[in-house]
Amino acid sequence: MATALHPHIVEYLKLFNYSSCEELYSKLEQIHTEHKQVEGEHVPFSLQDIKRFNTSDRKSKILNHMKIYWSANKAAKLIKDLRENPPKKSFENPVVHQCSSDTEYKAMRTFITDVDLPGSKYNFVGHGYYSDLFFHMFFGNYSDFIEHIKKLSEQDLKKTLNTREGYPQFSPLFAPIIGRRMIHIERMGWLTEQNKRDIRIMYNGNNENKQVKILEKLLKLGADPNAHDILGRTPLLYAAYFIYDDADKIVPLLLRYGADPNHIIQYKSILYNSVAAYASRPNFWNLIDLLLTYNAKPRDYEEEMEIKWVMETEYPLEYAVKMREACPKKKNVCECTLCEVSTMKKCGACNFVVYCTPACQKLDWKFHKPTCKKKREEKALENSA
Repeated sequence: MATALHPHIVEYLKLFNYSSCEELYSKLEQIHTEHKQVEGEHVPFSLQDIKRFNTSDRKSKILNHMKIYWSANKAAKLIKDLRENPPKKSFENPVVHQCSSDTEYKAMRTFITDVDLPGSKYNFVGHGYYSDLFFHMFFGNYSDFIEHIKKLSEQDLKKTLNTREGYPQFSPLFAPIIGRRMIHIERMGWLTEQNKRDIRIMYNGNNENKQVKILEKLLKLGADPNAHDILGRTPLLYAAYFIYDDADKIVPLLLRYGADPNHIIQYKSILYNSVAAYASRPNFWNLIDLLLTYNAKPRDYEEEMEIKWVMETEYPLEYAVKMREACPKKKNVCECTLCEVSTMKKCGACNFVVYCTPACQKLDWKFHKPTCKKKREEKALENSA
């Protein structure tokens, strides 16, 4: 009896429009040869790895490469189209490309940032249809940026701040954020060594790398922090999810100037993306506090449970507790994160949360203890007043 394919693999079969793993793998080898996606002679996983994805311990790596190959499969045609028909500038938010699944959304996310940006995998020096100002902002050349801005009339400045450029239809705020990210190309595992060498050439000039300063000036001039690209992503999402070393400067800056931490994006909230991105980056954990201060929320109850699980398994206790208190469970549902049983059995100490069994309460005590103590102290103060 044949083993059922993992849902993620089924999704990629749909994306590539193939009916079997054999067809898909043959296409991956062809793309690998044509585009040289990674170092080595062959696709870095086997046909059997795809078929037995359920038992693979390399899921994350395989999925990442599948996104890259899907991107490469579409890249050649798009690049040809872009060279023949450069995208026109627009001055309003683009219509959001609605993806059919989370798998397609993640693949599209890789695709648009890899294909059409200066410094991308397929476009190291840019196709030439981004404006000079975009390049100044991308490379952090504050002097050139200011010189350009000073020459604009009030009307032209307003028009410039609302400009959307390139296939992704990026507003000006995206340029310094994405440019800042490209400085840290060593951490981009999907780039080959040749890719990295080509990109470094771009930064060997007299670039000032003052992207954060440019970003702040754009916001002061009135640039919209909630302008989105063709996937509905905003500068805050880019800063929270994609930036490596400067998120602690850029995220607070965007929030201070009105960036919406609950902007609706496809599939996962900004809060979820941030929690996932910062799990292995302790120097950014304080940004979770900041997002919660600005009332960032999960998009639904299911995502809320996912966020809590990540926090409880990947973050220090204090952060897991804060997330619980910011996003409480439904009324009369067992407080234990993995349990959804309805019950009326309240915690005997604080009388604030419920547990379905003593086993759940014991399992959850580590996370409930700080809140339990706080609730008891609050109750004692009320009684003494």
